[in-house]
Amino acid sequence: MSIPANSTLSDVWLVYRREIDARLKSKGYFIGMLFMVIAVFGLVAGLYYANAPKTHTVAVCGAPAKSFGPAPPGIRLSPCTGEVSGRDRVIDKDVDAAVTITGSRAAVLSRSDTPAQAQASAITLAKAWATQRAYDRQQVDTAALRRDVATAGPTLVNVGDNGPNGTEIGAAISMVVVLFMQIIGQGSLVAQGVVEEKSTRVVEVLLATLTPLRLMMGKVAGIGTAAVLQIAVLVAAVVGARAMFQDRAEGLPSTAALISAALWFLLTFTLFAYLFAAAGSLVSRPEDLQSVLMPVMVLALAPVGVAAAAAGDLNADWVGIVQYIPPFSGLLMPLQASVSNVSLLQQLAAAALMAAATSGCVWLAARVYANSILKIGSAVRWRHALAA
Repeated sequence: MSIPANSTLSDVWLVYRREIDARLKSKGYFIGMLFMVIAVFGLVAGLYYANAPKTHTVAVCGAPAKSFGPAPPGIRLSPCTGEVSGRDRVIDKDVDAAVTITGSRAAVLSRSDTPAQAQASAITLAKAWATQRAYDRQQVDTAALRRDVATAGPTLVNVGDNGPNGTEIGAAISMVVVLFMQIIGQGSLVAQGVVEEKSTRVVEVLLATLTPLRLMMGKVAGIGTAAVLQIAVLVAAVVGARAMFQDRAEGLPSTAALISAALWFLLTFTLFAYLFAAAGSLVSRPEDLQSVLMPVMVLALAPVGVAAAAAGDLNADWVGIVQYIPPFSGLLMPLQASVSNVSLLQQLAAAALMAAATSGCVWLAARVYANSILKIGSAVRWRHALAA
């Protein structure tokens, strides 16, 4: 079905296609996308190796390895012949520490740079050998002793709700920062595009056949699509990285949380993009843009500050209220979803409120844009544009 000429949809489509073509023909757009993918894989690889279990080697000398009991977690036992051999291996850094048995006494050998875990494990092994030797000298039935200890030994019971760990919170905050950077970056592109068209008088030609609202909608939709494409590639990169490092990628947001974050980005970007477009229409020169963008920047920074404060306790009562209030919900909801702290119904309720707020911002931006876009010269103040 063809789109009727001079209809709202056809006008918006023409501007939309113009903006999309401009973005997709830019090398910088794809270079930025490539850097994002590389950064994602680098971050996931860093988490992978940071979470990798570290194994230390402790030499056991002068007695059979089994006489020291089972090796502590993260410790590998290496037999050696005697104290001299153990000392040489520690000095040569062939092992991290050594337990040497001379006669009836145990000694622990370590260096100044020996990891604390290896040193503590060596001391534990030496104590285990000494305890076993004492049991043997006193003719204690060690097998019966172990059975009795195992029967009465402690069991681990988790009580209360287990909140997200530090790795999950860190990954979630990183995701929120990326969303914020995209919103600010792409929103600034919207404002810059409006100023460029106004300063070169191109907007006067465009408005000869388009209404201001249709022009603004097409521009926001085109740049928004390019931004969503970058987010989609970013989500795909995270999913791919999770598949590659799946055994130690439990701290990363799930695929469902990533999709939720992409949808929340779209909602939040739409709200701010129209405000950025309205701000761009207030000035005629690019050098004046920063001054009129300041109120929008402050409004965009507010959710980031709230999200950073909420990360300390995502279950706080005030977080449960603020996470529904636009524009704070735009960053708080994906933060909560990334650690599985909200349900789909809660997100839908917050999204409905965000959509209502976005409608109000579109009306506000359309009024400012229509009253300012053809005014060349000094910057138009927000209140004058609204009152015109």
